[in-house]
Amino acid sequence: MKKLVKNTYMAVSLLIASAAMQSCSMESPFSEEQGVLQMRLAINSEVSASFTRTAANEEELAEKCVVYISNSKGLVFREKGLGNLPDQITLKQGHYVAEAWTGDSVPASFDSKFYRCYEPFDLGGGVNKVDLNCKIANVVASVNANTIDDSKVTDLKVTASTSNSSLEFTDDNFKTSKGYFMMPYDAEGNRESELTIKVEGKNVLNEPFVKTKTVQDVKPGYEYVVNLSYDELSDDPQGGGFLVVTIDETEIQVKGDVYIFAAPLIEGVDFDIEKQIIGEQGQFVGNRTVKVVAFDEISSFTMECADAIEMNLPSQTIDLKHADDLIIAQINEAGITWDKTVEDVPGNDGHSRQLSYITFSEAYLNNLPERNSEYRIDLTAIDGNGKKTSKTIRIAVGEDAIIYEDPLIAEDADDPNDLMAIGARNATLRASIKDDTATGLGIQYREVGISEWTKVPATQSRATGDYISVTLSNLKPATEYEYKAYADGFEASDSKRFTTESTFTIPNASMEDWSTYSAKTMLGTKTVILPGDTGDKLTSFWGTGNEGGATANLVLTDKSTDMVHSGSYSVRLASKSALGVMAAGNLFTGYYVETSGTNGVLKFGREYNGSHPNKLRFFANYRPGDNCSVKSDYKDLVEIENGGLDQGQVFVALTDEPIDIRTDPKKRKLFDPNDSHVLAYGQVTWKESFGSDGQLQMVEIPIEYNQNAKTTRATHLVIVASASKFGDYFCGSESSVMYLDDFELIYE
Repeated sequence: MKKLVKNTYMAVSLLIASAAMQSCSMESPFSEEQGVLQMRLAINSEVSASFTRTAANEEELAEKCVVYISNSKGLVFREKGLGNLPDQITLKQGHYVAEAWTGDSVPASFDSKFYRCYEPFDLGGGVNKVDLNCKIANVVASVNANTIDDSKVTDLKVTASTSNSSLEFTDDNFKTSKGYFMMPYDAEGNRESELTIKVEGKNVLNEPFVKTKTVQDVKPGYEYVVNLSYDELSDDPQGGGFLVVTIDETEIQVKGDVYIFAAPLIEGVDFDIEKQIIGEQGQFVGNRTVKVVAFDEISSFTMECADAIEMNLPSQTIDLKHADDLIIAQINEAGITWDKTVEDVPGNDGHSRQLSYITFSEAYLNNLPERNSEYRIDLTAIDGNGKKTSKTIRIAVGEDAIIYEDPLIAEDADDPNDLMAIGARNATLRASIKDDTATGLGIQYREVGISEWTKVPATQSRATGDYISVTLSNLKPATEYEYKAYADGFEASDSKRFTTESTFTIPNASMEDWSTYSAKTMLGTKTVILPGDTGDKLTSFWGTGNEGGATANLVLTDKSTDMVHSGSYSVRLASKSALGVMAAGNLFTGYYVETSGTNGVLKFGREYNGSHPNKLRFFANYRPGDNCSVKSDYKDLVEIENGGLDQGQVFVALTDEPIDIRTDPKKRKLFDPNDSHVLAYGQVTWKESFGSDGQLQMVEIPIEYNQNAKTTRATHLVIVASASKFGDYFCGSESSVMYLDDFELIYE
């Protein structure tokens, strides 16, 4: 096998955070049913006059930026990293939506910001131009340090919080920090809009105080500034009575659009500059022209060649931008022409694009002597901003000088058509086979920052197609890895990266937290027991049917010390009946919406991070009751018999929205594992006792993913347990009991 080198395929844009609105010319035709889209994208990232942008800021924003284009049928274009965004995109004429976002979407941070834009547009024939203006999408909180009086308050701390995150302002950061919040979604999928401000410290008597204020209807792109004032005449210096807290709402004013320009573009015209120009001596056909694009002006363009004499060049290094007429005449005589400024195209962002060409003529190529190594001409362009790009023209004259491409090229792990390829502890990576004769194919990987590579050979046969696939295991969650392809006698020169998914920790998984809330029933207001410490069914991760049972003073689900795996409590689900109606002891993620007559309306599912666990693990004990009650209307719908033994069930599902449940026979809607919104499902059903007497036993439910899970990421986790599986039909035994403890998602 000949020497193997890396051959990189890369799309290059004229702008990084500003994709080229001004294309020099459209070099490919399109049909009458198509149009061409050119996008310009600006990132507005200034929150205050003190904000400082650095080159690292620019590169990070550009690298993280994701651009989506969709129509009524779904996604039609996706690109990550604005350096990969093409100058123009050919699409069918019609209505589209362009979206872009960048930065870090974290619940709360003092330094991580998130930017987003959304722009509908209609694409007609010809060239269509769309501006995307990304603005900050965070709710911003800060403290006005000028209103803090150290003579009136000490040990001051201001905490800004949403329902799922908080940030603390103290003496160390009152003057310098701003808090950036991504507002969470509630159980119904609506974005929350409350920001809570808690001010605490000590008064002049050295006594502690706490004062809380809630800001309603907060909006992304607005800053909420906490101001303090002091009531000297207050009769109540305790508890913060002397302190007045006000919140100023201010829309974030951006100083102006900031365009992040890429380095100059160097590319071949009608040929791939990354590949060798191959031919026999005297038999090359056609010129090879290289296009150079830079912003404002090219300050330097050099041509370097170690074999200058053999390649008929006047010197090893020539700066064509500043070369005198004699040098230009010499390279022209050799068959190379340099057009300093063919076209200067102005842009509507105030920056011009300078377009130039260098052409290596057919005659020049045919005058190169045959040899057993390639000729190399290094081209380097530097623009007025000091950004530099280099490309190499490689010419093979004769068979012995040909350098084959990589036999194996690793593909991007970030595949929108296979969201399950990267898990929390595993990853499936692919590489395209470019050389059918290559042997010993595989992929090697390592954690970023670790020096040693781990090789994973491909085990698939060549019959699987023109690619290999390997699966990595025992990875660390939320960790960045790099990988590259290898074969016998070959190792790729550069690597690609991926980040494993974060795991999801189930809140109150050990059932240690309990509280109550008040609910209105047909028989008046009742106190309802709730698993969770919020005292609010809308915010508690877990829900129960206790509100439905409260009408008849039944508690179906409660904490228990009878059987515990860890901590102080487990949860006890006990089916009961009242007034001839059987109610199943149950537990689920979500909340009890309301009671309609004697029927329940529930919402299954709580907000989830989109990861892909393999199993649900928990500890359980189940004792089915006998003498089941089965209504005649439902005997064909249930799998238990009147007077027979009950069944218990626990199931888990991942969905892309909350699931509505109704038990009213006229409007019945029960959970369907085949629903289009269900992406994964697993269940266990007990038709007899489970677990030793007085003890909890471990259970693992495998989670099976359907085809939709490859292209849709889960937003909600559903876990449902019932001491009477058919309680939705009011069928079962009033003596069935189930104990549960320590829920955990398992990632393998």
